[in-house]
Amino acid sequence: MTEQEERVLAQRIASDSEVFDFERALELVQRMPRKAEKLIRQREESEKRQAELDRAYERLHLAAQALR
Repeated sequence: MTEQEERVLAQRIASDSEVFDFERALELVQRMPRKAEKLIRQREESEKRQAELDRAYERLHLAAQALR
């Protein structure tokens, strides 16, 4: 992984994180690149599941309104 790729991955980890600032994220990427990539994948999967739940809730809400 190039230095630029490491920095991009670290920025992705640090953004919206309550645990990692950029420097800590960069250290994670440099020391444990597979874990860093896994962390990103897990975050993306979690965001996708949350979006699916939000859509399902909205459909349920609309169906409940239609029954009124």
